[in-house]
Amino acid sequence: MSQSKNELNTILKRISDEQDKKLNLFENDEVQVLPFELGHQAPVIRGRMPGLEAVYDRFARNFGQTFSHHVRRPVTITRRATELVSFRDYLEAISAPASMTIFGMNPLQGHSLFVFEHHLVHILIDLLFGGNGWFENPPPKREFTGIEIRMLTKVVYGALDDLGKAWKSLTPLEPFFERIEINPKFTAIVPPEEVVASTTFDVEINRVPYTMSFCLPYAMLDPVRTRIEAGKSSYDEEVNAINVSRLEENLRNSKVGVKVALGEARMTLRHFLSLQSGDRILLDQDQDKPLKVLVQEKLKFFATQGAYKGKNAVQITDLINPPQRFTDLLDQVPEESVQDS
Repeated sequence: MSQSKNELNTILKRISDEQDKKLNLFENDEVQVLPFELGHQAPVIRGRMPGLEAVYDRFARNFGQTFSHHVRRPVTITRRATELVSFRDYLEAISAPASMTIFGMNPLQGHSLFVFEHHLVHILIDLLFGGNGWFENPPPKREFTGIEIRMLTKVVYGALDDLGKAWKSLTPLEPFFERIEINPKFTAIVPPEEVVASTTFDVEINRVPYTMSFCLPYAMLDPVRTRIEAGKSSYDEEVNAINVSRLEENLRNSKVGVKVALGEARMTLRHFLSLQSGDRILLDQDQDKPLKVLVQEKLKFFATQGAYKGKNAVQITDLINPPQRFTDLLDQVPEESVQDS
C-alpha cells in the first residue's frame, strides 16, 4: 500500500513539474544578444519582379532569333526562373570554366554577369566553326583559347543588343560590354553576401537543353525598382504586325463625309422671307476659282466643278497640307532681332 502511494506521489509531482515548465517558458531561457551593424543593412526584398520577368521574356524571344542566326539552326530560348539569392550561392552553382561576361547598363551604376555554362560554350564554339554540335564524350574542362573567346564575344555583343531592346519598353537602358572571364574568382562584381537577381534560361539546341543566366545586383536596380516590381502593363507593347494590318484595314474601310461648298451669301431677313421660285442668289464664289472640298468639316482639297458619267462631279486640283501643331523654338526669330530690323 505504501509503495502505491509513493508511485502516485511521484506521478503527481511529475505532472506539477511539467505544468510549471509550461507556465514559465521564458523564465529559464537565456537572453541572446544579436550584433547590429549600422554600416551593413540587409535590403528589404519584396518578392516577385514582374517587370524584370517581362523584360527577360522579350529578351528570350529576340535572342533566340539572333542565336539561331549565329549557329544557322533553330534554337529555342525560354526563361526558367527569376530568384533572389546571395552572390556567393550564385557563384557556387557555376562550374568552371564557363563564359562569364561582365557588363554594365547605362545609366545604372555597377556591373552585372551574363553566363554561358561549360557545355553550352563548347556546343556554341563547335557550331560556329561548322560542326554539328554533337559530342560522343563530354567536352573536357579546359580554358578557352583566344580565338574561342573572340567568337564568344560576337555572340555576347548580339545578346547585349537584344537586352537593350528588351529594356526599352520598360525604361531605356544601354548595356555595354566590359570583359569575359572564365574563373568565377575574377567576377567579384559585389561582395559575397550581397543579394542578386538571378535569372536562368533554357537554351535548346538539337533537342538538348543547356543553361545560361543573368546576374544583376539587387542594389543596382534601385533607380528602376518601382517599375520592375509593378510592371508596366499586362500586355506586350511590341508592335504586332497582325494588329497593325487589321487596324489599317478598318481605317481604310471607314466612311467619311465629303462636302463641296459652291459658295456663301449674306442677306437680310426681309430678303430671305421674300424669296420665291426662280429667284437668283449671288454667291461669293467666283466662276474661275476652285471650289473648297471639306472632309469631316475640314478643308482638305481644292477642286473644279464639272460632270462625269451624267452626274455632277469635281476634279481635285490641289491638296491642303495640315498646319503644324507644334513649332520649334529654334526656328523662331528672336524678338530683339525683329525690333532691330
